[in-house]
Amino acid sequence: MSSILNFIEGYMDGNSWEELCVQCYRLRYQNDNYTAIPATQGGDAGIEGFTNKGIVHQCYCPERSYSDQVLYEHQRDKLTTDIEKLKNNATRLSALGVPTVVEWHYNIPEYKDSRILVHAETKRQEILKAKKDNPAGFTHIADDFKIVIKTAEDFKPEISRIIRTNLTDMQLNLAIEHSDEPDWSKCDSEKTANIRRKIKAVMLVDDDNDEALNDVIGIYVSCYISGLELMGDLRINFPEFYDDIFKLEQSYKRDVKLKTRMNTDKKMNGALFNDILSDFQSKLERDFSRLTVASIGELKQDLIASWLADCSMEFRS
Repeated sequence: MSSILNFIEGYMDGNSWEELCVQCYRLRYQNDNYTAIPATQGGDAGIEGFTNKGIVHQCYCPERSYSDQVLYEHQRDKLTTDIEKLKNNATRLSALGVPTVVEWHYNIPEYKDSRILVHAETKRQEILKAKKDNPAGFTHIADDFKIVIKTAEDFKPEISRIIRTNLTDMQLNLAIEHSDEPDWSKCDSEKTANIRRKIKAVMLVDDDNDEALNDVIGIYVSCYISGLELMGDLRINFPEFYDDIFKLEQSYKRDVKLKTRMNTDKKMNGALFNDILSDFQSKLERDFSRLTVASIGELKQDLIASWLADCSMEFRS
């Protein structure tokens, strides 16, 4: 199963990650009066925002791709710095209206070293000990205070909604790198036979050894396999996108069935197939502006492959 980060086009910098996190918290905690804190006019006091239930959060995104060790070190040092701000900013937090802090969320795109969890627990224990030693100086920290690591995976529904409803400039990249030779074992013989029969009808080729024919069949078998994987990933990571795509695909599949069944001239198979490709791409571009150009192409070919593999698309032979 792919990480949700694999679908976000381009590298996310600190500002875009912070903006995305704030939008996620607005959506998830809107009933808890989530309030974002701009990092101006005296600073953000070490947090990006807070809820009326005592949840606060702080974001960090690495400047570039690091090795696992270096990434851990950066995440560890940033957590340490920001927890110190939380400890020392009681007056500032109170002035902003932040209630007693029950949970401090550390928002990072991902982590690859479990030591960050150990470090977070160490810092939590340090704060609780400091509170025990000096109760008057830590009235802004709850007795059951927690530090929680939150990654992009924890906000799949919110990120999906944010991108889908154009609340961000981010785009989804669904393009999959295809191998030169498909894994035929992942496409059962019946599906492969359907693809072969229909491509032969489109290309008007009878020779099963025709090189061009077998190249095209291989491409569509690969697309069929990747389509199964892609739709599965979308269903998990971007369920609303999945539902939108599924509804369009089901609706258009009926049109495809009618168009291909009603064609009585096999010489028109190729033109009809190309018209379906072009028309379906136009519909995808119209309805899914948040997808990259490569994603539109991937979806088009993957779904066309599924119609070739089942009984939706049938050509006169």
